[in-house]
Amino acid sequence: MSDVIRAWSRIENWLHQHRCTSNLKALHPPASEEAIRSLQDTLPYPLHPHLVQWLQLHDGAMHACGIWPFRYSPINAEGMKGGPQLFAETFEDFRSEFTDDGLEPEGPEGPWDPPNAYEFWVPIAVTNTGEYLAVDHRSGNTYGTVREIDYEGTDVWGVIRWQNLGEMFDEIADGLESGAGVRGGGRTYRHIPRVIEVPPLSTVPHLYATPVVIDGDPVHRLEWRIEQ
Repeated sequence: MSDVIRAWSRIENWLHQHRCTSNLKALHPPASEEAIRSLQDTLPYPLHPHLVQWLQLHDGAMHACGIWPFRYSPINAEGMKGGPQLFAETFEDFRSEFTDDGLEPEGPEGPWDPPNAYEFWVPIAVTNTGEYLAVDHRSGNTYGTVREIDYEGTDVWGVIRWQNLGEMFDEIADGLESGAGVRGGGRTYRHIPRVIEVPPLSTVPHLYATPVVIDGDPVHRLEWRIEQ
């Protein structure tokens, strides 16, 4: 069993034990082989094995699924396709703003990083305010790392939060099982798990639709509370 599958099974076991049906129902079924192959066909490099393993578990989730901390919702295979090009275009626009003023922006790995670095970042999750988690597919010591990208933050080139997707899931699982929560690399605060009761929700399956409240008994939901 791979690190991704083993760690994710711990997360789902915790959700089942705490009857967090609201979160579990927000997860999409596994991506089809066709969907994964279609994603691979859009990229000039092989998908990282951890990313393939994740898609074989779940093809993303509904917005605000609540399982991943830091307000991130997993993206499906179709939504990942345009990510590298989006990153490349966005950062090239940002670079142009600097060079127009006669400056050369400094990235975390040198002056403006390798110019094509962003084409190797495949997005795996997004917040409702536009921050991304992406798996780095460049060869070398950044291969497979999970990078957080925030266009509005101080580190617009992104910050490596985890060495790989398996490590990320392990930290989430540890935080759930211990109750100590998740900090993530370089953060000064923690996200602490708690289970609350919420009204039942419904949405169109497999689509990024906004859930709507329906009649019925309250259900349990995992949420993450910020603590310093």
